[in-house]
Amino acid sequence: MTARVRALASAAVLLLAVALDPFLTRSMSLHMLLHIPLILVSGILAASALFSGGIGEAGRLGRLREHYAKYNEYGIPGLLLCTFVAAYWMIPSSLDQVLVSVPAHGLKYLGLFIAGMALYDSLRRSNSVIDLFFLGNFSWMTAIAGLLYQDNPERLCNFYLLSDQEMAGRGLVAVAVLVPLAWLIAERRRIRRFLRQ
Repeated sequence: MTARVRALASAAVLLLAVALDPFLTRSMSLHMLLHIPLILVSGILAASALFSGGIGEAGRLGRLREHYAKYNEYGIPGLLLCTFVAAYWMIPSSLDQVLVSVPAHGLKYLGLFIAGMALYDSLRRSNSVIDLFFLGNFSWMTAIAGLLYQDNPERLCNFYLLSDQEMAGRGLVAVAVLVPLAWLIAERRRIRRFLRQ
């Protein structure tokens, strides 16, 4: 896939997230498990286009990328940013806030898009040990939030029903299991090489 195709795919996914915003944010589970990941994926695709070599190799953009690379050595700062962003969007009041505040709504798109870009670049720079550390932290945090959503007898969000909160909790627990499995499948060769050293 060329850089231009990836850039177009990023724009298409972001436009899809904007177009489906009213529908997906009506439900807590769709908001957390589909809408937020859509914006994140658009950032990942944008970074994929930017770092694939066809876009911004020379000029001011190229110098900006080189300067940024100095501050994201081994991908740790970028992965830390993504962890904070993920933690923020597991707080129920964050979901409530974007439904009533236009600035918060805009910052949601901007923050998740930047987090997606940082995630793509950081995973390119990190090694298996760093990946495992952050993946374990993300999975643990997601599972705990999911269990709290399911076990809490009261609504945590003002705009979502208790049944939807429980469904979102089940979905978060599923994400906590499926994301590490997907990573293991995708990185099995790299893990084998690392274990042989």
